[in-house]
Amino acid sequence: MKKNILNVSVFLLFTAVVAQASSVVNYIDSAGFWKYLKEKKAVYMVDIQKNNDYLRHHFYGALPTNAYPVRSGHDKARLASVVAELKKTDDPVVIIGPRGSHASKRAYSFLLQQGIDSRRLAVLRKGIRGWPRPEILLNTYGQ
Repeated sequence: MKKNILNVSVFLLFTAVVAQASSVVNYIDSAGFWKYLKEKKAVYMVDIQKNNDYLRHHFYGALPTNAYPVRSGHDKARLASVVAELKKTDDPVVIIGPRGSHASKRAYSFLLQQGIDSRRLAVLRKGIRGWPRPEILLNTYGQ
């Protein structure tokens, strides 16, 4: 009985540590990201917005995945479509979501699981809706 309790306790502790470790997300704020853009540093911009939102406002050179909300296997397959490209270099990867919250964190976790190093990954804090310089965003929606 004591052995079973010990095993369950160790398992729960291990599960809690793994869950906490996977919930850690690197963020980049708008000032830091603006510096990348201004200095034309190499960076992958993985845009997870829905297609209509992407067409209304996105960064030049962003990789559209339309993976939002990154919950279903279909969403993750859309995100997986850029993994091979991301693995070609060691350039930083910035995930751009609508608000930089839950879906962006799921995209971050998914890319980690696909072997993208956490030191390369970041989520744009506050997402595209919190971007302070909307004049530099592209609108290819046609309106």
